[in-house]
Amino acid sequence: MTFRPAPALCVTLALVASVVSVIQAQPREFASVRSLGRALVEYHDGTTHAVAAYYHSQSSHDSAWLLIEFGVASPRSLTVRRDQVELVTPSGRVVALASQRRWGGDSTRARLLLQQAQTTRHQVRSYFREADGSEALRFFTRPEDGGTVIDAVQTVPEQVLLGDLMFESPTGAWERGRYALNLRYELGTASLPIDLK
Repeated sequence: MTFRPAPALCVTLALVASVVSVIQAQPREFASVRSLGRALVEYHDGTTHAVAAYYHSQSSHDSAWLLIEFGVASPRSLTVRRDQVELVTPSGRVVALASQRRWGGDSTRARLLLQQAQTTRHQVRSYFREADGSEALRFFTRPEDGGTVIDAVQTVPEQVLLGDLMFESPTGAWERGRYALNLRYELGTASLPIDLK
């Protein structure tokens, strides 16, 4: 006799599987990470070194835009692409890095965010003492500045990439809780906790 599960059981199992996959999208513990301040975290696994600062966004996240100041370096050549950067919400939803078109198209709110964040800026360059030089991570340009935006940057060994990461909320605001900033690249994934209060 062959066992065939009831349709209701199949639906229940499918729901459980989808919930598990959402929960697994964000790590429970962040390996190779340490906190350097209230809104400053560092990832270092011996190969890749990344730092994220989000002092303004930690408590000012009731609008569509979230700003994270970011730097990454490696003793090897490293390619960082726009589509490799994502933010995982506390509920497990994956939010891709915003496009320059979306960021530039919302110039009024973009300008306001950058003005408000000016007093809480935290230069992450100082945490990369091992880096010989730096390269701009030009995923975004200020709406009023124009300039060239690129979708991928390749570094030489020991060079740090520095730049702002902008994320747009699908709902118009960001919920409180722990997010995961993920950088996927050829050596693995650097995952840093982002706590919004």
